[in-house]
Amino acid sequence: VSKTLINARVSASRRFVAQSWDFSRFKAVGEATGGTVNDVVLAVCSGALRRYLMTQGDLPEHSLRALVPVSMRAAGDVGSGNLVTVITANLGTRHADPEDRLKVIMETTRAGKDMIRGMTRSEAVLYAGLAQLPLFLSNLLGLADRFPAFSTTISNVPGPRKQLYWNGASLDGCYPASAIMHGFALNITLVSYRGAMDFGIMACRRSVPQMQRLVDYLDQSFLDLEVMGGVYCLLMRSRKPRTF
Repeated sequence: VSKTLINARVSASRRFVAQSWDFSRFKAVGEATGGTVNDVVLAVCSGALRRYLMTQGDLPEHSLRALVPVSMRAAGDVGSGNLVTVITANLGTRHADPEDRLKVIMETTRAGKDMIRGMTRSEAVLYAGLAQLPLFLSNLLGLADRFPAFSTTISNVPGPRKQLYWNGASLDGCYPASAIMHGFALNITLVSYRGAMDFGIMACRRSVPQMQRLVDYLDQSFLDLEVMGGVYCLLMRSRKPRTF
């Protein structure tokens, strides 16, 4: 795995950035390109990470690889709890063309899902543990920042589709704040909620400088994919970012 500034030791300092995009935009790009919504999510993140690392002078020759959780629950299954395995997605960051990046992502995610599809649930859960074993061992030995098992983690979590309330106040967004650790100083997690995809980006303030720019890079990466897929529409602009 190519080592970048993301794969550094983390301090106690954190920076969190939140942003939302309409779910319909991800769906439209997926339908136009033959990919899934999750493929489009990974492609948006890929373009943003590529642009960010370029501005930092740290874009590696080989593409970044992301650990991506994948749900094993069947459609309509609400009684199985957290039934999740993982795949490793090639983000294609060495490609300048967004179409080439998306193709690489679609190939690797399909291959990973095809492999998992042939497993029983128990086998898939066991595989998830084995796939993350290098991550656990490198952290246990204190070598995660020197020999990263993956480049980063990108998680897409399905959320409620209906409006939620708390003591009568409406919940406008659901921005996840995930954990970071030594060797993985940046985490991108998003939750679908009420027709939107709410991104929460957590990073170490010291190890990942100027990470708030990722919001702009995500937006530009999304526009590149929409133009490539011929689905760009000025009426579907995202909500303004919330930076913390």
